[in-house]
Amino acid sequence: MVSARKVRVPGLLALLPLLLAGAGLEAQDPPPAQEWKVFQEFGFLNGSWAGPAESGGRVGGRVISFTSSVGGAQLSYRATTFYPAKESLPESSTEEVAHIVYDGAKGKYVALLVFSTKVWGTYEAEIRPDGIVFTSKEMANLEAGIRSRWTFTRKADGSIGELLEVAPPGKDFAPYVSAKLSRK
Repeated sequence: MVSARKVRVPGLLALLPLLLAGAGLEAQDPPPAQEWKVFQEFGFLNGSWAGPAESGGRVGGRVISFTSSVGGAQLSYRATTFYPAKESLPESSTEEVAHIVYDGAKGKYVALLVFSTKVWGTYEAEIRPDGIVFTSKEMANLEAGIRSRWTFTRKADGSIGELLEVAPPGKDFAPYVSAKLSRK
């Protein structure tokens, strides 16, 4: 007669490598999660960009840049659009400057966008898989209730799309300036 003890020992010895392998896997720490850093979602925008722009049928050129400032607590944006003289329209240009910060209490990015036309607005950002959308509740120095939306979209070819839209009170957003920009 074979004892139960003799049967268990060879069976357990056969399972020992599997048990040890499993213990080794459990003992390994999972890789640490990457720590979130302010403005990491904006990484695809950093640097200088240039390309064609269109506004109200006028075609021109646009140059923009994003740079970190104030010890990394602010992302600065600067843009200039040039429109050549066409028919009865003289040569013209516009400029915008934005200061983007992270509001930890709200858990979102906010921006102050100032236009060379003396119009300005505060925007809240929405991070999307294909880019970033900033929306204002109202614009200053315009008719009461006018809103604006400012969108940056990543393109498959490495370029970005920039779209500034405006909405009168109670109306949908309509394009104001659009551009397809490539890294300089």
